[in-house]
Amino acid sequence: MSIHKDCADALRADYRGYGAGKLCAGHAHELVAAFFGYPDAAAMRAETEYPLRALPGADVLIPDLNLMWKRWDELEVPEDLHNVHDLALRLVGHLRALGHFRGEVWLTEDLKEYIPSDVLQKRFSHYTNELSGEMASTNAYFDELHVDEVDLQVDRDRVTAQVTGTLNGESDPDRGYLGDTISFETVLTLKRIAGRVAYSGPDLDTSGSVVRDDWGYFDEEDA
Repeated sequence: MSIHKDCADALRADYRGYGAGKLCAGHAHELVAAFFGYPDAAAMRAETEYPLRALPGADVLIPDLNLMWKRWDELEVPEDLHNVHDLALRLVGHLRALGHFRGEVWLTEDLKEYIPSDVLQKRFSHYTNELSGEMASTNAYFDELHVDEVDLQVDRDRVTAQVTGTLNGESDPDRGYLGDTISFETVLTLKRIAGRVAYSGPDLDTSGSVVRDDWGYFDEEDA
């Protein structure tokens, strides 16, 4: 059985469990297609370059909630059907239960906001590892990641986010001031694996340098 049919059948079975009527097979397939990023089930079935059968090899799944909402309105699904977020979570649960996917799920309607607020914050150790040399050249303890800007680009084969921000710390008062802020640039890359929403990665490439703009102030104070 195909992954999209597994998902559509699971949605219909769910609805029979709590709904007042039946979720027709056509509507279930269309909602599943939207979940995987396709405008309709025909486009999903026509996919050859990134077929859903490759989904078990993906590391990140980003269900297309915005497209699901659009199709929800167009299809006029039963009023007692759970909302799009609940449906997406149910589909994720079915994918996991059936062994189709075991990676991370990024459940968001705004990927540009989600990357700095969730994805990067959970990978704070990446920054302490990649910027360890810069950290060692200061007298600070670093505990805060602040993102200034995200430039997001979604292409057919990948998602790329160019991120700028600062790693902020607190200076040790018992040592001479050597900086407590590191400016960084990160390129986050997701390579498409299956459907239009499943990727490998994320791959993070980060560089940075200690901000020294205010050193003169501290030198003057210590003089």
